[in-house]
Amino acid sequence: MNRTGSKILFGVVILILIGMTTLHAQALPVIRISVENTLAHVQTQAVERFAQRLSQELASHYEIRFYHSASLYKDADVFRALTQGKVEIAFPGTWQFDRYVPEVGLFLLPSLYGRKAETTYALLASDVGKQVTQAIEKAMGVTVFGSFIDLGSTQIFSTKASITAPSDFEGKLIRVAGGMGNSLRVQALGAKPITITWPLLASALQHSQIDGVLTSYETIASARLWERGLSHVYEDDQYFAQYVPIASESFWKRLPPWVQQTIIDAWQIGVGEAREEARAAQEMAKKSVIAYGLKVTEPDEAVIRATRKMLMEQQEAMAMHMGINTELYTHFYNFFALYEESL
Repeated sequence: MNRTGSKILFGVVILILIGMTTLHAQALPVIRISVENTLAHVQTQAVERFAQRLSQELASHYEIRFYHSASLYKDADVFRALTQGKVEIAFPGTWQFDRYVPEVGLFLLPSLYGRKAETTYALLASDVGKQVTQAIEKAMGVTVFGSFIDLGSTQIFSTKASITAPSDFEGKLIRVAGGMGNSLRVQALGAKPITITWPLLASALQHSQIDGVLTSYETIASARLWERGLSHVYEDDQYFAQYVPIASESFWKRLPPWVQQTIIDAWQIGVGEAREEARAAQEMAKKSVIAYGLKVTEPDEAVIRATRKMLMEQQEAMAMHMGINTELYTHFYNFFALYEESL
């Protein structure tokens, strides 16, 4: 074979090898990971690190695609997408679940009003928490593959019609992001809950269509909502917001056991860091909103306990209205009876 023929043959071989490599890359199964928050959000950053770890651990086996800022799905829509096989992994907030899994509403009930993170962690680690996780998996066709991570405690942020005491809730129109338990609790405080989508919230505040917002310091700071009329914070720790790591059950069952364990390990190794970053982010956000002029009212423990006691009078009715299993609610109630004794 002459030199020209050899060059042609060599070129053909290279093209074939490139083509085979390209086909191999294209043939890799894809794991799509979806979050609603922007890249600046502490939850997004935690999930992005998880996606990067998976990319390293599963290189040459799976292609990991990370979607942030609801570029794939909003959390409210991601449940259907999971069941339809349009996304493999997502991290919706606990307040998104009770439409489908009433049991998750336990974390929004008055027993948790005014509590700190440790109480929620203890509940999650208990038999009650395990039953809630099982209920999520059974009702939604998903696998909860690890520990929840935090957004943090939520407060009541108000406008010039300020809320600085429990009596100030009466007649106020308060925006909640979701969760029937949130609406029922706000209503029990004497206010009127309303659900407004995030894109419309700033306008609603600016035009005095609402009197307040149930959310976290981090959320207020990231959106600079003091510029839209918020001026006061009633720091009563309404509930402790978290995100739940879930995978499509059909996707999960197709995975080899070693891949399942890789995903679990890649997630769990970052849980502690994610929780600590969320706590630090909330503290920093609080300093930020104070610097911009928001006035903070921190009710003392006696006020918190009195308010919780008042709300507790309606708790069982709330639970029944939300559709929470009676037996599970009894376990929940008993957990807090013992918890109070241990304090």
